[in-house]
Amino acid sequence: MNITDHFAFTKKTSVLIVGGGPIGLAMAAELGWRGISVTMVEQQDEKTGPAKMLLVGVRTMEFCRHLGIAPAVRDWGFPPDFCMDNIFVAGSLNGFEIARVPMAPMGGPVDSVFSPERQRHCPQTWFDPILRDKAASYPHVQLRYQTRFESLIQDEDGVTTIVRDHATGEQEAIRSDYVVAADGNNSKVRQQLGIEMRGFPYLDTSINIEIDIPDLNSLHKMGNAGRYAMIGPEGMWATFVAIDGRRTWRLTLYGANDIDVDALDIDAAIQRLVGRPFDYKIISSGKWVRRMVVADAFCDDRVFLAGDACHTHPPNGGFGMNTGIGDVFDLGWKLEATLSGWGGPQLLASYDKERRPACHRAANESLANYRRLTAETRFPGIEEVTEEGRKLRRKLGQHLEQENIKAYQPIGIHLGYTYDPSPINVSDGTPRPAADLVGYVPNARAGSRAPHFWVSPAVSVLDLFGPGYTLLRFGRIDASGLIAAARMKNVPITVHDIVSPDARALYGCELCLVRPDGHVAWRGDAIPVDCMRLIDRMRGAGSAAAALTADALELAAHASAVVSPRF
Repeated sequence: MNITDHFAFTKKTSVLIVGGGPIGLAMAAELGWRGISVTMVEQQDEKTGPAKMLLVGVRTMEFCRHLGIAPAVRDWGFPPDFCMDNIFVAGSLNGFEIARVPMAPMGGPVDSVFSPERQRHCPQTWFDPILRDKAASYPHVQLRYQTRFESLIQDEDGVTTIVRDHATGEQEAIRSDYVVAADGNNSKVRQQLGIEMRGFPYLDTSINIEIDIPDLNSLHKMGNAGRYAMIGPEGMWATFVAIDGRRTWRLTLYGANDIDVDALDIDAAIQRLVGRPFDYKIISSGKWVRRMVVADAFCDDRVFLAGDACHTHPPNGGFGMNTGIGDVFDLGWKLEATLSGWGGPQLLASYDKERRPACHRAANESLANYRRLTAETRFPGIEEVTEEGRKLRRKLGQHLEQENIKAYQPIGIHLGYTYDPSPINVSDGTPRPAADLVGYVPNARAGSRAPHFWVSPAVSVLDLFGPGYTLLRFGRIDASGLIAAARMKNVPITVHDIVSPDARALYGCELCLVRPDGHVAWRGDAIPVDCMRLIDRMRGAGSAAAALTADALELAAHASAVVSPRF
């Protein structure tokens, strides 16, 4: 019996998204921008709760620029000149500053030559509604809240998903070509598929407390900061971060170093933070488990996992949501290409092969950041006003500053990941750059993010990348054979002639073919002898046996890094 026989009506959509957090909303917005019919189901209502995510990374801001929502993310209301330094404090905010990692205010202008954007402070409380409004602006995108995923079944032609409407209690079958599961770490979709998560399922139990404090600056001597890391005799016991830059703050009580958060008095912890009684109001509080795990696979035939559903990070460094947006950037164009008919059978399969190593990379660095913050910080005399206490604070402060500068300014983690090897890219044989998670040297090797440069004062080369492939031509090369091959296979391609010796030197080639997600697919100084073979490989229709072998080795190496406790 067909599963749909139990239902009077089966809705049809091209892509069903399960989960309405930032990743599900971003996927709905991306597919909506691409003209794909989408239904998103989310079991909660559309109200956004306390912010879990605060930092919108530079690559995510490039994604927002691509969607046209970067100004909204930048200008939602956070004070543009708010000091975002990270201060390490011994005792209370009226105690001792032992280290500081300076950070530029996030409302300022772009301060990097590497991107037309910069990271911004936009907590989830504001970021999610911006994404939701963008997704809802497309008539072919339907956002359904209070609708719970229950089960799915795949067949050769699509996926039938059973959902339940909370308001009516009725079940409904939704028929789609593909399903994207963005339903979090406890993903019911992933569990039904039988895909395991591996790594470190338990690091500690922490508590987030969102607090309203009318005038915090009048209560202490440290001055404004984006984050205060609180050190006591027991170690690093809390972080305290700005939410709205005015009166809303979040205190996170860490369960590291064997601290039992269940035994903590929350009001006493808030008073300890400042070091004296003061007026405040607790807006919300919630306990959560810190973990670092990555799924064994990111897809199963027509069902794809994204965000926390396939990689859950410690929030240290702010890589979790931002890495999930990378999933959206990679998967969205591949779904469109396949649904439009020009994507080959290997194109969607490349999602797992490209994103899993990139997510391992980010997850490992999140774990390293957590350990930089919490390791070796148990010092019984840290608050003592003695010469021994001063020496202890100075030594610990130097260590914390040296280690944590890697956590707070890691442009390499945001822009330096590369899809190499990949079954849909073509290498030019140049050596892969050394891995650098903190620094970043732009390069245009196949798999790398195409480097930014200004085409005009207000236009980045990233702005030229549209829904299809983009051919950047830096010299007088006849590319008609390559363009003709693409058009014979219905692969959308746009050509831009770039007259700039500096840009030509940056890209190191006469021709560069850039994918719809802004990553380089191929570069060269002349078109290939067999242009059709190149186009077939890039659209996922070519032979990829050798590349698949290399991918398997690469994934095995990353997997061993995740499960190993050696950090």
